[in-house]
Amino acid sequence: MLAVVVNANLAAAAAGGAALAAYAVCARLQVFAGMPEVGISQGLQPITGYNFGSGNLARTLRTRRLGLFATLGYGILAAVVLSLAADPLVRLFVNDPATTTLAANALRILSVGIAAAGVAPLLAGYYQAIGRATPSYLISIGTVVVIKLPHVLVASAHSAEAIWVALSAGECLAALAALALSRYRRTA
Repeated sequence: MLAVVVNANLAAAAAGGAALAAYAVCARLQVFAGMPEVGISQGLQPITGYNFGSGNLARTLRTRRLGLFATLGYGILAAVVLSLAADPLVRLFVNDPATTTLAANALRILSVGIAAAGVAPLLAGYYQAIGRATPSYLISIGTVVVIKLPHVLVASAHSAEAIWVALSAGECLAALAALALSRYRRTA
């Protein structure tokens, strides 16, 4: 849903096709960079579920904490690498100088959000593993509908760069919302 809104708004933006091509390149790089975060989240789920099921709450909470440190640490490292290597990475996909410049600048902006992108899915997976569907659903769907989508819709009235900032800010705010929810629900 978010990708459809972003694509439609970028196609209509002043940069038009170049902005859409830049987003396509950045989206592929984001997916590639985010794969280890998906692995951390999926690896966390059975460990958390087994420990929670056996009544070992201390180990369950420790697993969550270690998962958060791992995903944040990796996310920050990936963001730094993507930001510093934006130009050569983008040139792997496109040769047009205007699109390359636009995509590299977009990737630098989006990399801020990449640093925090693994937090919300990790916590949603955590709550799913301990059988708490409501917080998992709130994080998974709520952050897209309440945080990310409105940011992109507001930004789309401005420019392609505003959309990049909105996407990045949306990831950071989604991570903060997920962390706030996990602090609020301290019992596991």
